[in-house]
Formats: sequence, structure tokens, C-alpha cells
Amino acid sequence: MIQTFTLDDAVRYTYEEMSAEEAHRFEEALCLDSELMDMFQTLHSVKCRLESTSIEKEPSRQTVNNILAYSKTYDLRVTHE
Repeated sequence: MIQTFTLDDAVRYTYEEMSAEEAHRFEEALCLDSELMDMFQTLHSVKCRLESTSIEKEPSRQTVNNILAYSKTYDLRVTHE
């Protein structure tokens, strides 16, 4: 029986989330299916680029300034009735 692999399977293989047996079957399918190989190569490339990209963990100073400027438009005084 020929197993059909999906994009989800390619993602699972790329992130090493398959059992050894399933990964072996996927690798065999890669050798026989050029579309699957193209899909895997694209996913692998994207994964490598994501891992090598430095991600900012803080908002830019401009973003903070925009938020502060926007918040000044609200009247936050407490009124006692």
C-alpha cells in the first residue's frame, strides 16, 4: 500500500515529531515523490530562516511613543459622585 503524505506530515518531519518508523517511510516517499520533496525543501528552508532571524522581544521606541500619545487622549481622572 502506498501512503500519501500531507503538508502536516512534512511539518512533523521537519520538526522531528514523527516516530522513527514513520520518519523512515516519509524519507522513502521523499525519494519517490518530487512534489513532496519540493514541499519538504521549502519547509526546511523556512525553518532555517526562522531560526536564524533575530526576533525583537521588545516593542520599538516609536511603538511605545505611539501608545503613550494615544493614551493621553483619554481622560482618566476619577470622579466621585
